[in-house]
This record gives sequence, structure tokens and C-alpha cells, in this order.
Amino acid sequence: MIDEATLAQMNGKYVMPPDAGPAWRAAHAAGIDMSLIEENLKLSPWERLLANDRALALVRALQQGKTVGHGTAH
Repeated sequence: MIDEATLAQMNGKYVMPPDAGPAWRAAHAAGIDMSLIEENLKLSPWERLLANDRALALVRALQQGKTVGHGTAH
């Protein structure tokens, strides 16, 4: 059986941890997607570095694939 908090997260509703401090709550109130922070904190530092490398490789590939129009790169 799925508990209510897990069901809410599956439906896209963020459930603030009960022990969230004031900075965490302020970040959430400012519109930061804290679920992404939580998911990344579950990864080891090495896994986070690998994910960063993949994201950087994607950005570089997208930059190299810019379309050319009107004689200039866009």
C-alpha cells in the first residue's frame, strides 16, 4: 500500500520534510523545486559529478549544433 506522502509526490505535489529548516522552507516559498535538490542529494558526490559531466556534454553538443541563418550562427 502506498502512503499518502508517496502518493502526493507521485502526483507531482511536493511534500516538505517535517524537519525542514527555515532556509529550506524559504527556498521552497521562493519557487525553487526542492524535490530536485532532494533527489540529487540521494546521489553520491561521484554520481553528481558524472551527471554534471553528462549535462555539460549535452550543452556543448547543442552549442555545436546551432543552426545558421541569415549568414550568422544562431
